[in-house]
Amino acid sequence: MIGKRPDEIRLETSSSYRYVVLSMGQLGLLIPQHQVNALEPSFDVQRSKGGDATVWISVTGASSPVYCLSENLQIIHEVPKDRNICVLLDIGDGLFGILSDQVVMLTQAELDIRPLPACMQGPDTPIRGLVLYGEKVLCVTTADDLHACLGVKPEAVGKPDPAQLLNGEAV
Repeated sequence: MIGKRPDEIRLETSSSYRYVVLSMGQLGLLIPQHQVNALEPSFDVQRSKGGDATVWISVTGASSPVYCLSENLQIIHEVPKDRNICVLLDIGDGLFGILSDQVVMLTQAELDIRPLPACMQGPDTPIRGLVLYGEKVLCVTTADDLHACLGVKPEAVGKPDPAQLLNGEAV
């Protein structure tokens, strides 16, 4: 099972607690801001061949895998033209990136986070709650749960084999 059971999740209630919305097409993921390490333009990433990662990025001397996700949280290797922001997420023992269309910061005071309905709960879902924000439903998750649902090996969080980079080709 990914993360904690939904009834074990204590959603933060401080009005000053901050979240980041990662938009990917119609999908909006709401992640605690303290789990975001950096925002980088997508032209800073390098394509890789093989492996799970769509691309790699090097920030402050360390390389991290970057994934492009479909609206149903599946890794895709063809990067849509609107995915121009790389959000580096911290999972404790490393970083990984998600390519996003748009990134917005919100405070807890702007949100009414609801637990995930029982009919949507499952052992493999990274989604822990839902938020109606304007006309959009946002899915509450964490960096750890999102990384776990990608099904990538933990050792993939780190440096790529230099032979896997395609001449430093940018996305």
